[in-house]
Amino acid sequence: MKTKKKQEISTKELKRKYNNWMKNFVYGIQQMVNEHPSTQTWIFYILLQDCLYNKTTNPFWVEMYKRDEDFYKKETNGVLEDYQLAPLDRKRLFNGMEDLITGGGRKKFVGILSQMKQSYEKGEY
Repeated sequence: MKTKKKQEISTKELKRKYNNWMKNFVYGIQQMVNEHPSTQTWIFYILLQDCLYNKTTNPFWVEMYKRDEDFYKKETNGVLEDYQLAPLDRKRLFNGMEDLITGGGRKKFVGILSQMKQSYEKGEY
């Protein structure tokens, strides 16, 4: 029995897909660049916060957290702290960008940026 050879994608179709994905990727970046500076700061924070934790700073973070027992016990009245919101919004941003690149959804991506702004302003997800 002979198996069918998988049809290769044409160069023209490959180029069309690539151009469409890149166009959407650039659009997403432009939307982030055009956000209010406070939203841009939040975006940079969630993207780069892992840099805070490194071989130089970790011993100090550990000491600080050991000394500040109330830090984890305080009543927040449903408001999430930055360290709690950041991973949630980071995933939201990454998922939104992936959806934007592969399927368009420009309006949806702008909505995600708006949700992120509300998230850090209100301390809610």
